[in-house]
Amino acid sequence: MQGEIAGRLKQRVRLERRVHTPDGAGGSHEVWQTVGEHWAEMRPADSLNMSAVVADTRVTARRWRVLMRAGIDIALGMRLTWQGLDLRVTGIQRDPQLPDRVAVIAEEFGA
Repeated sequence: MQGEIAGRLKQRVRLERRVHTPDGAGGSHEVWQTVGEHWAEMRPADSLNMSAVVADTRVTARRWRVLMRAGIDIALGMRLTWQGLDLRVTGIQRDPQLPDRVAVIAEEFGA
């Protein structure tokens, strides 16, 4: 991921965080609140696909490598939405050698 990144960031993604809102009965429920929209490069991270057995069914979670500009307040557990996909942020990589960017690993929900 060397060189200029401006020409690589061609996809628009929405960054969301989970918040708890009162349900009116003394409890709460979770909703996703938009934090912002950002330009990104989306690439499948085929080498990072995982599979597991859930209720006697094998499911495969497809993972994506998302390149974004640095300075975005992003954390594990947040969500990216892109082209109808909901992607859970499962990894964040910041390279001191490349301080202008951040690489995010995101996994599809319900895959």
